[in-house]
Amino acid sequence: MTESQVEDAEPPAASADTLLETVGLEVAYQDVIQALHGVSISVPRGSVVTVLGPNGAGKTTLLRALTGLLDFHKGEVVGGSITLDGADVTRASSSYLVEAGVAQVLEGRRIFPTLTVEENLAVGALGRPDPDDVARVMELFPVLDERRRSRAGYLSGGEQQMLAIGRALMSNPFLLVLDEPSLGLAPKLVDQISELITEINRSGTTILLVEQNAATALDIADHGYILENGQIVLEGASDELKQNTDIIEFYLGLTQTGERKSYADVKHYRRRKRWLS
Repeated sequence: MTESQVEDAEPPAASADTLLETVGLEVAYQDVIQALHGVSISVPRGSVVTVLGPNGAGKTTLLRALTGLLDFHKGEVVGGSITLDGADVTRASSSYLVEAGVAQVLEGRRIFPTLTVEENLAVGALGRPDPDDVARVMELFPVLDERRRSRAGYLSGGEQQMLAIGRALMSNPFLLVLDEPSLGLAPKLVDQISELITEINRSGTTILLVEQNAATALDIADHGYILENGQIVLEGASDELKQNTDIIEFYLGLTQTGERKSYADVKHYRRRKRWLS
């Protein structure tokens, strides 16, 4: 192939089974601080994919890049690409991505506390709620049906998380992006939210899940990525990651014999992760 032919050649098409893909993604804030370094992930259509990592790893930055919210935080993509359903959306706006079928539930829920449950759902539908969509959300979250005229600020933490997810579903997304949905919830509510995420996925919605609760995330997801210091250091099927010694010890808080480690054990643990060797 000649040099001109190489320049004119189109890049290989993404697999029809790939809904979302990043290749070598680089993100910087204020043209100074680089937060992501060559991040490549793939989210197959109909799957649940999770991104795990400690605080400051770059998880939220990755989601901002994928949902068009970097501008609001003085960040920008400085390298690599993002493809959604075969289209390049590397620098697409958040409004474009919502119209394209992407919805995000931000960390901390971000509901409108002075609005009722119904009014919050209407916001998710851009002010034009379809009765069928409302009925679907109420069927999925019966507690919201019971509290539909209550101000959202009076809901419990678990109910507010359900409302945030329900509001996102009002735009009928084919990709739902969840940022720390279990944050601040009691274990029983974490299990309930996990079951709801699984049910939403079974209904046909692809899910990208960012979580610090690795055990919960790996139980829900089909595939996982470990993000540390702005780089993907490990990836694999969830079942494989659950068997990985480093994941067991550093993310699941267990010893190799399956015993739960204390906080002091984790804090003073000195063996280097194998991916840093």
